[in-house]
Amino acid sequence: PAVPPDAARRLYAPASGMAADRAGAVREQEGGAYAAVPALAGGANASAPGPAGDEPAGVVSGASGPKPEVGGLALSPPAGSAESGGSYSPSESFPGAAGSLSDAPEGGTGFPELSWVGQMHGTYLIAQNEEGMYMIDQHAAHERINYEYYYRKFGEPGSESQVLLVPFTLEYTSADAQQLAGRLELLAEAGVELEPFGPQSFLVRSHPHWFPKGEEQQLVEEMAEWVLREKRAVDIAKLREEAAIMCSCKASIKANDRLSREEGEALLARLAACAQPYTCPHGRPILVHISNYQLEKMFKRVMS
Repeated sequence: PAVPPDAARRLYAPASGMAADRAGAVREQEGGAYAAVPALAGGANASAPGPAGDEPAGVVSGASGPKPEVGGLALSPPAGSAESGGSYSPSESFPGAAGSLSDAPEGGTGFPELSWVGQMHGTYLIAQNEEGMYMIDQHAAHERINYEYYYRKFGEPGSESQVLLVPFTLEYTSADAQQLAGRLELLAEAGVELEPFGPQSFLVRSHPHWFPKGEEQQLVEEMAEWVLREKRAVDIAKLREEAAIMCSCKASIKANDRLSREEGEALLARLAACAQPYTCPHGRPILVHISNYQLEKMFKRVMS
């Protein structure tokens, strides 16, 4: 099927063909949002240093060049699968399935090496390997990729904020304006500069230039609303996480976005390079595995 222009603009689609090198995917594809086909976007995103220490790894890039190749270890049958006599639970079937980056396993994620098969209903990618069949929620996968990118970017906002030529205004009640005025420094640490403008208003002077295009004002409004809603003490770490989730959802492909084979393979390659490739930032599973044994049992090719 034809790829909608809005989907293509949000995807980088290098040449087809997939082999195994997750480290190469991390090296080659760090530093830019997984957001654009260079030919349609008018250029590639600039490269940036890779993550270090506990920072998320495997963020994606719009940079041109050879496509990174999917890598990973073959999985043993999932715990709780038909082989073990239990009910299958995809969120528990892979190492490091928890949603937090701090829970990412050391020494690799064990993400399977996958070969592209196709797309179902414009929403799920179908892939396979020697262990069986895999279904991938394309929105959840893209959201995870973008989350790890934005999470890292929010850790270094100071040098990447842009001053707005035409500031926009945020309006609040007197009580909310007074509360927000006491937390402007927190927003500034995330790269968003608000300036009081009368008793109930603020001018937005700057925000990070890598905010999803067309969503900048809504993102600033949502970040400010989150700061206001939090009654407990808030810190930059929590705001960083929440803002990265907001950005990742808005920047990701949606259900019913048709992808070409090349775009689907690129999505799988960048998912394999993530530090936590098994759940989206909201905790929903990205990947469901149906083993060869489970398939054979469904068709009564095996009886035990």
